[in-house]
Amino acid sequence: MSFKFNIQETIEKELSYGSYSVYILGGHHIDANPDFYIQIINIETNKEVDLKEKSLKLRDFKFGKKAVKFYSFEIMKHGKFKISVHNYCDIIVKDSMLEVFPFPFLSMSRFLFSKVLGRSREKLTLNDIEIAIV
Repeated sequence: MSFKFNIQETIEKELSYGSYSVYILGGHHIDANPDFYIQIINIETNKEVDLKEKSLKLRDFKFGKKAVKFYSFEIMKHGKFKISVHNYCDIIVKDSMLEVFPFPFLSMSRFLFSKVLGRSREKLTLNDIEIAIV
């Protein structure tokens, strides 16, 4: 069972027994403040699911979009869960993980290179950032 939702939404979903991964969709570069977190609560028991943050943020494509694997978790018993994202306002998602050079003479070449390849270092808006659970 795979699904996605906007980062600003709180949803309720039925999840079956198994292992899941949480991806942030929209780009291959994520900067999240330490206060950013996703909360998954079993509605019937009111218990919170333990999410494990991935130390190596794997890049992938999910639902036809660039994605970064951010968390993993396990569901031990089928049930209905409330999924919400907290402190998402400061999250920065960018298309490319290539950094802009700090030197002015190299920044121009990086700018031209990004235009040729079509990659952008522009920050996505919150409306464009989605969460996928796979």
